[in-house]
Amino acid sequence: MAMIKKAEEEAPAVYPIKCPYCFKSFAADEVHFRAPTPKHYAVDQRSGERVIREDSIIDRNLADYYRQFGRQAPRRFPIIAPKGGVSGDEYIGMAVGGDPVTYRDGVMYSVKTEFGDDTEKRLCPYCHNDLPKSAGYTKSYTIAFAGDTAVGKTVYITTLINRLQFLDDGFKSMLMPLTGAVSDKYETYYFTPMYREGLLPEHTHVNEVVEPLIYELRVGINKINGDNVADKTVTLTFYDVAGDGIKNADYVNTRARHLKYADAFLYMVDPMQTGAAQRLAALNANASADYILGRGDAVKILESFFTQDIDFKDKPTAIVLTKSDLLKSTETTQRYFSRDSIIYRQCEHKGWLDMEQVTQMNTEVHNFFGITAPLFRKNVDFMFNNVGYFAVSALGGPTETVKTEDNTERKKIAGGIPQEIRVEEPFLWILAQLGIVPDKPPEEPKQKQTGGGLFKRLFSR
Repeated sequence: MAMIKKAEEEAPAVYPIKCPYCFKSFAADEVHFRAPTPKHYAVDQRSGERVIREDSIIDRNLADYYRQFGRQAPRRFPIIAPKGGVSGDEYIGMAVGGDPVTYRDGVMYSVKTEFGDDTEKRLCPYCHNDLPKSAGYTKSYTIAFAGDTAVGKTVYITTLINRLQFLDDGFKSMLMPLTGAVSDKYETYYFTPMYREGLLPEHTHVNEVVEPLIYELRVGINKINGDNVADKTVTLTFYDVAGDGIKNADYVNTRARHLKYADAFLYMVDPMQTGAAQRLAALNANASADYILGRGDAVKILESFFTQDIDFKDKPTAIVLTKSDLLKSTETTQRYFSRDSIIYRQCEHKGWLDMEQVTQMNTEVHNFFGITAPLFRKNVDFMFNNVGYFAVSALGGPTETVKTEDNTERKKIAGGIPQEIRVEEPFLWILAQLGIVPDKPPEEPKQKQTGGGLFKRLFSR
């Protein structure tokens, strides 16, 4: 009887890593590791001999990273560089003998130190910041949010992450923070103020060190032998930067450097930065409160931002008109959008991005800019090769100014909690452009008749 050879399992894919802090790229086996204890060798100042010390070290790579923000790096445990090529008392070696390096699914996963301790904490070999656990296992994408101050970037990011966590079941998706620190930051600074207290989050300030919100997105999840197996798993990095800083080259080169390494952009424009501003301010008290005399208009901000050596031409870019609730049609504003415009209705999903809705949205918002900011629209259409126009409302309605317990003025959502409108649509369009989510329904299985009346199902992938 002939033996049937079992097909070899396909080797798992290993992806290059792009650090979400310094944005250097490197192979998955070039990572460094952080030791689990402070034990390391150092030169004794009295005897000149190398002795074991058990105190935290100054990590020079990490110190250089923090220095560009005008901050001092915290002391850390020593570092292990499996491939060597480094020197300094902040490094310790690996165990001698045996196999001190462990690989998991083809990715260098852990090492054993010369003191016999195991560590799985992987670091960027350049800046020594912690890497996401998914680094090397999944593709990583940085989606940059750009726009002037007060366009609503922080509010939008807050509602977008919430909407993606509860995305329609048809996508079979899951958005999970990669660390407890990310979860805590989103809960404390974003979700709780808006969804529990009804307060708008504080604006990002130019002097803040912007820490990324890193999430893992799984799409097309199915249960296989009790495990959740996804068709696509990607790492998404969100940065919430100060709008009044992105016009400054120094800010872009330090706190907002992700703009130069982004894989896609959401460029956000407030309707109060267009030719509709005075008309909206006259009709709407909430719009009037957002009207800033002398504020830069849309085209000036676009020009100042995209003259800073940012590679954007061929990258998917969603031009997002924010605060669409300010545009709700009256007899005076129907020249912008009709009363039954798609921008006022929530988008619907069935497991894929509805491109008919996207096309209709693109046409209506493109026309709006043609009326209210024609030079902005002309420049966008010339500057970008892959662009879509969208309109969103992260709050769904007006805000009011209130005084908090410490007697400071804050903006509060008049309706209590956000009533988001089409918030996820531009982001899903970007994910579709990157090949992460589908933009059309799956093809139905076809039946083909064969000899003997048998049928064979043909599935298209």
